[in-house]
Amino acid sequence: MYNWAAARALGGAFLLRIEDTDQARSTDASLQVILQGLRWLGIDWDEGPEKGGDFGPYFQMQRLPLYRQAAERLLASGHAYPCYCTPEEIEAGRKVLEAQKTGFVGYDGRCRELTAAQRAGFAAAGRRPNLRFRMPQARALQVHDLILGDVEVNTRDLDDWVMLRPDGVPLYNFACVVDDIGMAITHVVRGNEHFQNGIKQRLLFEALDAECPQYAHIPLILNKEGKKLSKRDADTNMLDYRDKGFPPEAVFNYIALLGWGFSGDRDLFSRDEMVAAFRIENVGKAGAKFDEEKLRWMCGEYLRRWTPAQCLERARPWLQAAVPAAAFTTHAGWLQNVVACYQERVALYSEFAGRIGWLFGEHVALDEAARKNLGKEPAAADWLRAYADELAAANLPPSYPQDRTAADAAVALPSKKDAPEPACAFDTPARIEARTRAFTERLGVKFGNFVHPLRAALTGTDKGPGLFDVVFLLGRQTCLARLRAAAGG
Repeated sequence: MYNWAAARALGGAFLLRIEDTDQARSTDASLQVILQGLRWLGIDWDEGPEKGGDFGPYFQMQRLPLYRQAAERLLASGHAYPCYCTPEEIEAGRKVLEAQKTGFVGYDGRCRELTAAQRAGFAAAGRRPNLRFRMPQARALQVHDLILGDVEVNTRDLDDWVMLRPDGVPLYNFACVVDDIGMAITHVVRGNEHFQNGIKQRLLFEALDAECPQYAHIPLILNKEGKKLSKRDADTNMLDYRDKGFPPEAVFNYIALLGWGFSGDRDLFSRDEMVAAFRIENVGKAGAKFDEEKLRWMCGEYLRRWTPAQCLERARPWLQAAVPAAAFTTHAGWLQNVVACYQERVALYSEFAGRIGWLFGEHVALDEAARKNLGKEPAAADWLRAYADELAAANLPPSYPQDRTAADAAVALPSKKDAPEPACAFDTPARIEARTRAFTERLGVKFGNFVHPLRAALTGTDKGPGLFDVVFLLGRQTCLARLRAAAGG
């Protein structure tokens, strides 16, 4: 995301390169996770897979001849050498260095100065060499990082690292440098765990007589304990958030704030606003903790930005399992009202489906809270029976799935006390409430005592949208059936 934002803010090109040299992990399925995750977040690339460009191919396994050419140059210049060590020999060398307690533990460089005869002997014995980069010994470097600033490092802390395997497949540090040169990369933004890799890569750029890009090593995303976020702490696959119904705009917004600040008085912003404000130098040095509770809060804020029609369309993939297919066309206005009633109560699109089951069918299952509310008042059954008679004479809309006109179905819900009364052929939620209050006065029952068994009878629970939005949405036949069932007939 920060690479994308930096490229857009600087007026450059954002390039997507697939580093697929780990063949065991690099599958088409893993590629689709990357591409679909970026698209879902709204991060587009100017060059790369499915788009092409002047600097392709964009898959490293299609660039093997380029790595071989660069390796031959480094061998010829003395910046690289073949290493014939077995894994056992490398490990033994590390243990010796560890015992010496010099502070350096890595490859001991035993193949660094082999003679031609020694190399020929290893080759004759069937050993196939890795290719290692010859690190300068005890060279002090002053490097500038766009996030970390000026940092002094010394090559004595770094060993001769493997560039190329015997099969010609490059390792990360080598491949990305060759690719950065070939693709004219000017800026690289990545996690600060790669800072040491950046030192190795700077020296490799130098050995290849090429200019090193500007590096920005950004802080890691942390868990609640301040350690690197892992799959044990939260979903780390972007498509998991998509499948769970997180609004992509909110996820983008939240991730953007993990290390960077948009404004002192605003947490919510669009992609275009981020690009206009983004400067890679303003990213902080400290890691940011991932807080799913705040992410869910942000999701709710975004979800409430949409109109009911927009929200219904976005939630449709999750609602399809709970709502008859025809309802999306013949009763779209009614469904929009259902969604509007819950926009203040949910954070994810997927949460709608679990909330609206009570709307369908003449009868509703009572949960424990609803049964308690129905049994709390001895006269509750008589009240509900009388209220059913009251509603029978009211001008309620018919129950779903009977046909209703577009005007009646599209009454703005949930009802607001300060909102103007909508034009409607039926009693609106506000009129139903006024009628109900008058009913309880005639009955001599406190309004607050009546609404709890009423909600229990109509919804089967003690939670939900405005009670008279509930009556309006359920309609005449369903309300009467549920009230009489709760009253015992």
